[in-house]
Amino acid sequence: MFRIKTITLVMAAIFTMAVGFTGCGGQETGEESVEAVLPDVRWTLQTTWSQGWLLHEMAEDFAKRVNDLSGGKFIIDVQPAGAIVGGLEVLDAADSGAIDAYHSWPGYWMSKHPSAPFFASIPLHLEPLMHTTWLYNYGGKELYQEMMDEAGQNVVVMPGGVTGPEMLAHSNKPLEEMEDWKGLKYRAPGWWGEVLKELGVAVTMLPGTELYPALDRGILDATEFSTPAVNRQQGFHEVADFIAGPGLHQPTCFFELGFNKDAYNELPELYKKIIDNAAMAMTLHMWTKSNVADMEALDHFEERGIKRTYVEPEVQREMREQAWEWIDNDVKKRDNDHYSRTWASVNEFWERFSDYEQFMVPVRK
Repeated sequence: MFRIKTITLVMAAIFTMAVGFTGCGGQETGEESVEAVLPDVRWTLQTTWSQGWLLHEMAEDFAKRVNDLSGGKFIIDVQPAGAIVGGLEVLDAADSGAIDAYHSWPGYWMSKHPSAPFFASIPLHLEPLMHTTWLYNYGGKELYQEMMDEAGQNVVVMPGGVTGPEMLAHSNKPLEEMEDWKGLKYRAPGWWGEVLKELGVAVTMLPGTELYPALDRGILDATEFSTPAVNRQQGFHEVADFIAGPGLHQPTCFFELGFNKDAYNELPELYKKIIDNAAMAMTLHMWTKSNVADMEALDHFEERGIKRTYVEPEVQREMREQAWEWIDNDVKKRDNDHYSRTWASVNEFWERFSDYEQFMVPVRK
């Protein structure tokens, strides 16, 4: 900690000279001017997740990095869902200033702006490396903040963690052929739910806390929720005999860090840079950690005798066509410029990245 704090103080002193910040005594250097650049800041961040979930751990990892990089001057108190507001109320709470920050999933904000799912998960579309590259270096982050501004949200947003594909389903029947989906009582949110309704699936939306008993009592035949590791934490394998892959509905899953814009704008520039770097470092760390945890979860399911089923490739292609057609029609129907531009951007990038990978990446098995 002493080494980190010393480095941080040196950086702060350099930053002070570069931007002309001064302490209480005008052009003084040393401890007073450093304190002016590095004030004590205490924020409260609430997540959409329960304590102990890997998703909640993303926010805790981020907060620890902010604390370490600021030498303990910038502390973010991370609280789980329900500690201050409901899990799906965190955006509104940050917008109003009731909390300083939140961690959630941008796909939940569809009612605020139709573009929201592009920054979370797109059915049968951007995979983790694709999505990460699009966000950070192909204009995605800029479109992301533009969406929030257009939605009238007083928040600054940025990517806040990513996982690999979600589990397509924990189910009590195999899901391989198209006919297996007809009449299936299946929990699915957002675009994926709308697409499946047109394929004859009996789609319902239940919160995560209700999924275990719904599977156990036969209210649901199948559910998607999150990655294998998170689903293992939920215990779905105890009440469902099958798992289904691949993660058609969410081939990647990006999460969101959001900050009250007024509180964020009051921060010294150094703290804003710390937030940026802590968020990016957390995203990489938790991505790789979740991949390993997902492999271990799949092993655990197999050891428990859970049967794997895999959607046939031709069925996947048919579902992709239907999913993209649904989004395309929705984009045209809404006639929203941001929605149209973002859909065009991800499609262009999907084509370019697919061609790049096909040429550059060796075959696997």
